[in-house]
Formats: sequence, structure tokens, C-alpha cells
Amino acid sequence: MKDLSKGEMEILLNTVGDGVLAFSSDDIPYCIPFGFVYINGEVYISLFPKGRKWEILTKNKKVCFTAFTWNEDRTEWASVVIDGKMELVTDLKEIEAVVKANIEKLGLDPDAYLPKRMAMYKKTINTRAALKIFRIETERMGGRKMKFLIQ
Repeated sequence: MKDLSKGEMEILLNTVGDGVLAFSSDDIPYCIPFGFVYINGEVYISLFPKGRKWEILTKNKKVCFTAFTWNEDRTEWASVVIDGKMELVTDLKEIEAVVKANIEKLGLDPDAYLPKRMAMYKKTINTRAALKIFRIETERMGGRKMKFLIQ
């Protein structure tokens, strides 16, 4: 195994679609898969403020996020692990950048979808139960690879 360089970690985070977000409450881990976008060195995740994840997050904002990839025959892999703190994003310009990146990641046309999505965020930004965007404020990031999956 080898450590990933910062550039290799960024390539992985910009190309992988999903990751796993780990929360912890009273020494009990809770991990769930999430789609994400990576913008300017930050991971962004959208979630509804309800359920077990929300109960844990309101008590403990510290999280661990992992994104990974395999080659076709699963003999080579690469992963990035980020330890950090989840922070609610309330700035509309930052929200718009995240929404646009999500739309593009899905292969959709931002001109067709961005205005509708932003109208929804503007309308519901102060609604407690509405979809929220969070940024993982990175405290530590590392990556490993087996062989040379990312070059």
C-alpha cells in the first residue's frame, strides 16, 4: 500500500459518486452512504434533519467520511478518509455552488435545473425540516492506494 498524494486524493474526491459518512454517539458508530460533491477542498453533503443521523449530529458534529474506488476486477483500490466537523451551510452563494456541482455530477443541465432547485432552497432555508446542505470542515485527510489505480 502507498499513501495518496494530495492531487490523487482530489482526483478521487472529484470522480467518485458516493461515500460513507460515520457518526458516533456514546461510543456507538453509525455509518450511512451519501452522495457528495467536493468543491475547493471541502466535502458537501445534503441531508434532511431527521432520523438517527440527525439525533446523533445534534449531539456530536464530529464525523468521518470515506470515499473509495476499485478497479474492474477488484484487485486495486484507493480511498480517502476525512475526519472533521459537520457545519450547516446557510450562505446562498455557497449553497448555489453546491447545488450546481450536484446537478453537473448527475450529468444534468444546470440551466434547466438550478433555478428550480435554488428557488426551493431560498423558500425553505429557515424551515427546520427542509433539506439542508452541510460542509465537512476537514481536520485531517489521508488517502491510501493498493497498486496504481490512480495515476
